[in-house]
Formats: sequence, structure tokens, C-alpha cells
Amino acid sequence: MSSNTSYNNSDAVSKEVVEDYVDYAEQISRQMLDMSPEPTTEDEIIEISKDDVINNRQNPELSILQIYKDKETLQIVLSLYAIRNNFQYKGWNYCLHVVVVDGTFLKSSYGGTLLVAATQDAGGKIFPLAFGVVDSENDMSWEWFFEKFRIAYGRREDMVIVSDRHESIIKGAKNIYPEVPNVFCIFHLLGNIKSKFKKNLKKIKDAFFSAANAYSVTKFQYHMKELEKVDKRVQVYLEDVGYEKWAKVYSGNNRYSNMTSNVAESLNSVTMSIRELPICTMLESLRALIQKWSWRNRNEANVTSTRLTRKYEELLKKNYLLSVDLTVNPTNHILFEVLNSDKKNVVDLNAKSCSCKRFQMDEIPCAHAIVVFQKCNIDPYEYCSVYYKKETMVAAYKETVYPVGNRDTWEVPQTVKSLIVNPPEGRIRVGRPKKRRCKASWERNGKTLKPIICGKCKQSGHNRRSCRNPVKND
Repeated sequence: MSSNTSYNNSDAVSKEVVEDYVDYAEQISRQMLDMSPEPTTEDEIIEISKDDVINNRQNPELSILQIYKDKETLQIVLSLYAIRNNFQYKGWNYCLHVVVVDGTFLKSSYGGTLLVAATQDAGGKIFPLAFGVVDSENDMSWEWFFEKFRIAYGRREDMVIVSDRHESIIKGAKNIYPEVPNVFCIFHLLGNIKSKFKKNLKKIKDAFFSAANAYSVTKFQYHMKELEKVDKRVQVYLEDVGYEKWAKVYSGNNRYSNMTSNVAESLNSVTMSIRELPICTMLESLRALIQKWSWRNRNEANVTSTRLTRKYEELLKKNYLLSVDLTVNPTNHILFEVLNSDKKNVVDLNAKSCSCKRFQMDEIPCAHAIVVFQKCNIDPYEYCSVYYKKETMVAAYKETVYPVGNRDTWEVPQTVKSLIVNPPEGRIRVGRPKKRRCKASWERNGKTLKPIICGKCKQSGHNRRSCRNPVKND
């Protein structure tokens, strides 16, 4: 994605491109209509409007052998096919349907903001999806970014958008992807809690993270009660945010292990030095980075000797070790009771589920399911998600990221040459550009989570200026 200071202009350009594909589809439709019989019933006709094509709304009822009403309907169908197969980077279909978005500042003289969207491949590695350069993180910028993202990638079933609680991200995702849940990074949410509530941060962190990652409602409620004991205000605050926004057990669509925005944050960390470069050099460096990662991950996928990628193969082995001491009591050929001392769990093979919830939420056999598979001589790999398998990772990197070559050999369309992209509005600041963002006080001590100790009473959570306790003698 490239920069564009005008939201309206970018919208117009996208529709012009769609019209070009409609014209291209018309040439193909002339040849196909001669071979297509006339429709016999109204049920054989599919009505599609141009708005559906421009907005990239995918129709699951489309079929290659379908009979269409007229040439215009057919050319729109073909243009939709062209958009999905030429604009859409095919590797996205073989990655997790979780999109992590974030924005980070540029460190050149003109400033600006780099917006990123990324996901994870079958090996758990970062898979960049889109970059966008804008003036700042505001409503118009994020809405423009999501609009371009939808044109390029459309919408996948059970798709999830993970982000921090930036208001512009929330508005942009709601306007462009109203049917897709926008969930929050629990680390950023913890930062909001720390800024609002100053005391007992270590206990709050432990209880909050345990509740967010809980697999069952029972465990979630237990950790929320522990959190309420520490500070009742935090429990009320999280309830107002909405449990479905941050808790794994209440998430409408599966967000897998993406409870934070670490995928996008890690990408921002890798591009730290790249963000100091001028705009054109920066974009070429990002393309070169994707080319390098694509080549490296493609080779790693091809030489993988296991049926799952290394990350999930290790997870499956870990669950196997946990299943050694478990006992199975069959109910029938579908339901099995698994005993672990005084604890009992039920595994349902048809539903691919376990009462511990890990089987269905992680989409990989848990320890209880593995011991059932051993008893029944069932291949556990057949019950693993397709997003964890070697062939899926190979397919994700099947497409090649080509080099662009020397600039003087480029064939730039006139429509692109005529575009005017102005530098970001605002004055250029005097002095050396800042390389790092300003961190909050809790974040500066984030690695150790060292609390503030009062020099007067020696207790934590406040300083001597605000202390109301009697002086404690050493």
C-alpha cells in the first residue's frame, strides 16, 4: 500500500481499477457466452451488482459452470474472480485468519506514521500483509487503511482483528469490517489498567493474564474473583470494556494464541532502522525484507520432515508427555472419559472437543484426546488444524516476491504518474528526530515490575510526599 493524503482520491482510484477489470472481463465474456446455453429457469440465474464487485463482497454461491442471465452479469462475475485472484495475495488464505494491526511513527525529517497489518503462518512466523504510510493515526487514516485492506484481501470466515484500544482503529474496523470482531491486545489493556489503578500491580497482572488466557468459564470466574479481591475497581473496569474483547473463553471467533499484538509489534521492532529512511527507500526496504523472509520461510517449509511445522510438532509432543499418566474409560466409540487422579474430562471425537476446552480452542489434540487416540489407534494428526501442517506453510510461500529492478527500467502507468502525493502537513521539527517513543512510568519498570517504595514508611504503591502512614524506623 502506498501513501495518499486524500481519502476521497484514494477511493476514486480504487474504483477506476475495478472498472478496468470489468472491461477485461468483458473480453472473456464474449467468448464464453457463445458456448453458454440459455438459462431454463429463474433458479439458474445469479444476480450480482457492480457495488458487490467494487466492495469486494464475496458470494459463496458462485460456480464456474453456473449459467448467467446476460453478458453484463457474467462480466461482473469474472471481474470479481479477477479481483480475488490478482489483487489478493494468495498466501493469506494459508495463514491464520487473525489480522494484527498497529501503527508506529516514522523517524525521518518529515515524520509520519507507518500502519502495518500482519498475521502468522503455519510455522507461527510473522506474515506481513500490508503497509500504509499516513500523516498520523487518525480516523481518516485508519479508515483508508482498512478500506484498502478489504479491497486487497476481502473478508475470511471467522476473521478476527487484533489491535490496541486506539479509538481510530476501533472506528475504522467498525466502519469497514462491521461483521468482523475487533479484539484487544491484553498487554495494552494491562497498560491502561496500570495507568488508572496504581496499587498492587503485580497481583493485578497475574490475575488479569490468568483470566484472559483461561479456557473455561469456571476458571475465568475464579481468576476474576481473585482480581476483585485485589481491587474491585479493576473488575468493574474490565467488565465495562467487555469480556469478549480480551478474554479467550468469551471470544466470538478463535484468536488462537494471539492474545497480544506482538506480531505487529515485533514487525515494528524489525523495521526500526528502516523507518529512518526517506519514503521511497523505506518502501523498497520493506519489499526487500518481505522478499528475504519469503525465501527463507519457503526453504524452511520445504525441508520440514514432520507432518506439522516445528512449533506445533513440539506442542503435540508436549501434550503426549502429559498424557502418559492418564486413564481412559470408554463410553462408546465416540465419547470417552479420561481420568487424572480425582479430575475427569470427556472427549468427543465427532465434535473434536474436550471438556477442558483446549482441544477445540487450540485446534490441536490436548493430552486427554491423545490418550484416547492411543487407545483407539487413531492418527492424532488428522485432528490437527490445517493451519499447523507442513503443506499449508509450503502453500503460503508458493508465490514469489519479485525484485523491482532498476528504477530507469520501470514501466509506470500514466494513471500512477499523474498522481500527486504531497509531503505530510506540518512543520519540520528542529533538532535531531526522536528515535524512541516516550514510555510511561509503569512501562519503564515493566521488565522487573518493581513497585514504587515509599522512603518514609517503606511500603509500596506510593511515595513519601503522598504518604499518610507513620514513619517507620530502620
